[in-house]
Amino acid sequence: MTNQTIKIKARPDETIRFPGLCVHCGQPGAAPLRLKKRHGRVTRLIDVPLCAECAQQLARKSGEEERLEKIGWAVAGATAVILLALGLLLTPSGLAFWLRLLLGLVLGLGVGTAVLVYFRRRALQNALPAKQAILQSAQIETFSWRAVTFSFTNETFYERFRALNQPLLMEMSN
Repeated sequence: MTNQTIKIKARPDETIRFPGLCVHCGQPGAAPLRLKKRHGRVTRLIDVPLCAECAQQLARKSGEEERLEKIGWAVAGATAVILLALGLLLTPSGLAFWLRLLLGLVLGLGVGTAVLVYFRRRALQNALPAKQAILQSAQIETFSWRAVTFSFTNETFYERFRALNQPLLMEMSN
């Protein structure tokens, strides 16, 4: 399968119209697949349709994916608790207790969240091949304040999306 790329005019507050087809297999679709793209501090979230079968496949996890998610929670929790304790112990005792506690909490939660994100990314790399294929069937390539560039692997979905958004199509720049 090759990726078809399309660019449309769409501001962040505008609704983007998608055909009522599953973005992966082309069956009638109603369940959402959330596409997410981050550019600097701005994140764009767009829901594309999935059929019930693909949504069910997306919910399944491989043994390794599940194991890494559980380990991630445990390591993130332990990291947060250890950094909270270190924050309380290593900050000057002249500071108010609530300030030391706040500093330890911020440090622990920040690093714990980073550890959790790392393990989630590792788990996603070990997802089932069917799940990875569904997740790769639609992507936000780029976005700006006035346009969004998508890539789709399903040619039928791409053609219907193109026809549905014909007035909004933009030239692709290299």
